[in-house]
Amino acid sequence: MTLTRLLAVACGAGLALAVAAPASNAAPAPEVRERIVFVVPGQYLGAVPYQPLVSYLTLQGYQATALDLPGFDIDADARAIGAAVAAADAAHPDAEISLVSHSIGGTSTRHYLKNLGGADKVDTYVAFGTAQYGSPGACGQQVGAEVCPGTDFMTALNAGDDTPGDTAYYGIRSAREWADGRLDGGQCRMTPTPTAVDGGTDHFFEPVNLHVWAQVSAALDGRCEGEFVDDPDGAFTAEQTLFPNGR
Repeated sequence: MTLTRLLAVACGAGLALAVAAPASNAAPAPEVRERIVFVVPGQYLGAVPYQPLVSYLTLQGYQATALDLPGFDIDADARAIGAAVAAADAAHPDAEISLVSHSIGGTSTRHYLKNLGGADKVDTYVAFGTAQYGSPGACGQQVGAEVCPGTDFMTALNAGDDTPGDTAYYGIRSAREWADGRLDGGQCRMTPTPTAVDGGTDHFFEPVNLHVWAQVSAALDGRCEGEFVDDPDGAFTAEQTLFPNGR
């Protein structure tokens, strides 16, 4: 069975776990909070694989939406994130806005927060499976190549404070993720999720990993289920954030 087929099966199973319950045992629908969550996808995946996570968050009372972004152009995606946040802020000026981002989506989201004024508008940033200091897998690619470690884009993104503003920053990864997702400045580093197979497979299935969902939920609730770290600017290099392999 291909990974694509496995992901489709896992999405269906995750959605069933999130929303299925016997009618006789159904709890009253939760009151919808003025808390808006945008889920930012990883490269190539689009919004569909994140619908189980969206349903899970919706059942908890969040106004959750998965953005349909390709992850090909970091700046373009960051501006699309900004447009979604601006529209939500205009429609719900008293709402708290959170961004939950997977893989390369965490990079475009952080570009929005740091360089496009997003840190003044977003309360919580949760990144899972994001190579915050760059991924060698992006090097030489036709799309998303700016995420290669050491590019002008990544160097500028990680210059100075990685966690500006009053936004709360959370990092989630599997135990064998190929990049550890560290940021300098104030960041909650969640306890790594257990490895199922290897770093690459773990990364692929993070959108439907129930352990990841639980950690996302904790972060949105303001709970650091791990360690809060406040590293000084320039505390580590891109190479130090990478594991030699994910096996």
